[in-house]
Amino acid sequence: MNKYFISFAIILLTAAATFAQKGIVKGTVKDADTGEEVIGASVSLEGTTTGASSDVFGNFQFAAEAGTYNLVASFIGYKKTTQPITITAGEETVIDLTLAVDAKELEAVVIVGKANTESSGALMVERQKADVMIQAIGAEEMSVKGISDAEDAVANITGVSKVEGQGLFVRGLGDRYNNAFVNGLVVPSTDPGKKVIDLGLFSSDLVRNIDINKTFSPSIYGDFAGATVDIVTKDYPEEGFFNIGLSTGVNSIATGSSFKTFQDGDAEFFGFTGNGRALPDEMLNREVPDSYNNSFSPSYITAGPNLNGKISGGNLYDVGSESQFGFIAAASFGNDYRIEEGVKNTYRAQGTTINSYASKEYIYSTNTTLMGNAFFKINNKNTISFNNIIINESENSVLDLQGKHEEKNNKEAPVFKERNTYRQNMVNIHQLIGDHKFMDNDRLKVTWGAGISMSRSQEPDRRQITYDEIDNTDGKFTGKVFTNSPDDSHRFWSDMSERTLSSRLGLQYGLGNADDNGNFRHNISLGYNGFSKDRDFEWWMSSMVVSGPRPRVDIDNPQPDLDKHFEDGVLSYDPIVRYDTKFNAQMGVNAFYADYSVDIVPNKLKANIGARYEIGHQQVTYKPENTTDPNVADIVNEKNSENLLPSLSLKYSLTEKSNIRLAASKTLIRPMMSELIPFRFTFANGQKIVGNPDLNNSEVYNFDLKYEIFPNAGELFSVGVFAKQIENTIELVTRASAITEFSYVNAGVSQVAGVEMEINKNLGNVFQSGGNWLSRSNVGLNATLLASQTDLSGTDGLFTNEKREMFGASPYMVNANLSHEANIFSQNVQSVFTVTYNTFGDRIVAAGSQGAGDIYERSYGTLNFIFKNKIGEKISLDLTIKNILNPSITLEQEFVNGTTGVVDTYKRGVDAKLGFKYTF
Repeated sequence: MNKYFISFAIILLTAAATFAQKGIVKGTVKDADTGEEVIGASVSLEGTTTGASSDVFGNFQFAAEAGTYNLVASFIGYKKTTQPITITAGEETVIDLTLAVDAKELEAVVIVGKANTESSGALMVERQKADVMIQAIGAEEMSVKGISDAEDAVANITGVSKVEGQGLFVRGLGDRYNNAFVNGLVVPSTDPGKKVIDLGLFSSDLVRNIDINKTFSPSIYGDFAGATVDIVTKDYPEEGFFNIGLSTGVNSIATGSSFKTFQDGDAEFFGFTGNGRALPDEMLNREVPDSYNNSFSPSYITAGPNLNGKISGGNLYDVGSESQFGFIAAASFGNDYRIEEGVKNTYRAQGTTINSYASKEYIYSTNTTLMGNAFFKINNKNTISFNNIIINESENSVLDLQGKHEEKNNKEAPVFKERNTYRQNMVNIHQLIGDHKFMDNDRLKVTWGAGISMSRSQEPDRRQITYDEIDNTDGKFTGKVFTNSPDDSHRFWSDMSERTLSSRLGLQYGLGNADDNGNFRHNISLGYNGFSKDRDFEWWMSSMVVSGPRPRVDIDNPQPDLDKHFEDGVLSYDPIVRYDTKFNAQMGVNAFYADYSVDIVPNKLKANIGARYEIGHQQVTYKPENTTDPNVADIVNEKNSENLLPSLSLKYSLTEKSNIRLAASKTLIRPMMSELIPFRFTFANGQKIVGNPDLNNSEVYNFDLKYEIFPNAGELFSVGVFAKQIENTIELVTRASAITEFSYVNAGVSQVAGVEMEINKNLGNVFQSGGNWLSRSNVGLNATLLASQTDLSGTDGLFTNEKREMFGASPYMVNANLSHEANIFSQNVQSVFTVTYNTFGDRIVAAGSQGAGDIYERSYGTLNFIFKNKIGEKISLDLTIKNILNPSITLEQEFVNGTTGVVDTYKRGVDAKLGFKYTF
């Protein structure tokens, strides 16, 4: 892959040299009377098309040829100003401009603009002015930090961490305690065991900004305790554009290495299996097929570079005197090769080993995304948008396990297990959204939205074969096929589909007279939002059975030997003849809310008080466990609930730049659909989880107190405390049975509390003598200290610790970043260097049982480097290096005798990527 780096470096240096003879013009535009920054002012060289617009902080910057010019600044409602300047090649010309208000023009003009919520500065201003506590991350910040998807973006927010294999945890609260929406509308999950859709599905190319609410307000669904995440997609551009981007990357472990895979589908390189792994028709009737299409023999390839291509464009057109039509469209494809090598062990309570495997997993994944959004502005007060997103994600993995397993016939014989799993997830999202304003000063505001989303998750023809008594003769490894249980050697299919309908309607009415800025001191908000989900899930399985002495098979190329043994009758397939392998789940919520906001002391103290009334319905339909007769009647488990959820928010402005905020509320947690079914899910690690029809809702009491100050534009310091009490907590515990399996129960009370701190600072404002270098450097830091406890005393389960920390709750979490903007190649090459680092404290990922201790994910740190270069107005060249420290990711179990044992450990490798984008 060195040739890729060399080629990109040559392009970068050549382009930089091309623009080396220009100078930089930079400065600020401010209001002459108030001194406030003017956003969106046009600054240009008179008689040329060279210039720029001022950003959310009033700053502007552009490159120009050396010479003497008149610099012109203008903005609607202000008088134009002109000032002579001289530009010198290779140097910066800094000039500050002021604009005086043009009273006559203001009388005749209505200023209408689009807020740039992709900008971190604009989001910071929105956060400062908001009545309630909010946090957000925009496309601009995601780009600077090299963030590729929505999950990684949210993981950069204070109090949020990503737990390996279990998704995002917010303030120590995992999947069941969180919510995720797209443009304020509900979307389905692609995992039957998860409540929240995998945020990693959403490429950063789709995202305008992501809003994170860690406190409750009546307009959002009350089924959460951690956070509600709303992914706001891009809608339309202010100016037409067309981009093409290409990138290639390498992984220090995988790229160029021998890579084991199974290539059965029609187009699995692109993430589409087609009919290549289709379920045989005979399996639908639990009959033995004449043959299976796919082989147990793997293919061996060389892992290539990771590739990513994207194309996007959009424009905005005037339609008549007031109307506009805009659109944005994007398509992208990316793939990724990974090899994870380590160990996987399980233990007895005393710490002695039950099984010990050396593991190696080969993972090939893809993500394909299509987006087409249309926007229509009827006039300055009425807009409608139509959003469409299609996402296809796939993962093709081969897991090899080799070692000792004492549950096998010969406990001392080495065991080799190979499992190929192919998963394909597809999500279709279609939404219609409207925004309307009525009466003078927009006294009445109406927003609405409706959407339909479909998801499908398939796991077709998963193949696993287990061997023991491994021999090595003349370099050829052979083993005896092991079929002691259906889980040892088998084929498996599963299919889940879900349809979600979602809608929302909100009205805000201002009471009394508006102030000079058009704001009302009293506002009443009323609204409705609701959704309904309908999910179908079914699986099929055919186990391998041995008749007579167990046959010996070539491990590296087993299919020829298997064919012979099937033909001889030594091996045969035995389909699972049961009809408890499918379920239907339905869930719906209808919610009505009211909120009253008032400036108790104008510009000082503001209060929001409101309540939400939710009517919830859940229904699951399934057959009794181990049903072999398809005519056995279905069991229908139905749960209905009605909940009143109050909330209070207070905001006190100490100064124009600082606030104290308080929030208190009550929310709830509903059982997930799959948790209400006595349906045994068996996961890749052999863990068996059974649902519980008797689960009830949990109630959550929330409290937040925060102080925040915004010293300068784009800067922030905040510190806050929070506390939550969860009653009737839903927990996963080991239950008494002939085999080790887990189930969900309503436990006692769980509590979580912590302190959060966040800093964003320009170093030039810290070290006044640092000059221009420090003024172009920024530092960010957020940290959380957390304490949590779950009390399981009195709960029916075989757990070791009655009181312990909550799943995924780290005692501390830290995210830090440092960025510097420079013109190291030429004045027309804008470069940004960014270093990010995050770490966390040890956290529980599985509860211990029957005397064995809890399993912890051990702390590690992740260091990334991002080098972005914008050359002129059209070219971008970027280098990203992630996971530079390449730490071991390790799970360890603690035992009553004070010892620990490694449950799982592996390394991800260092990822390096070079990207190129051209704007036409």
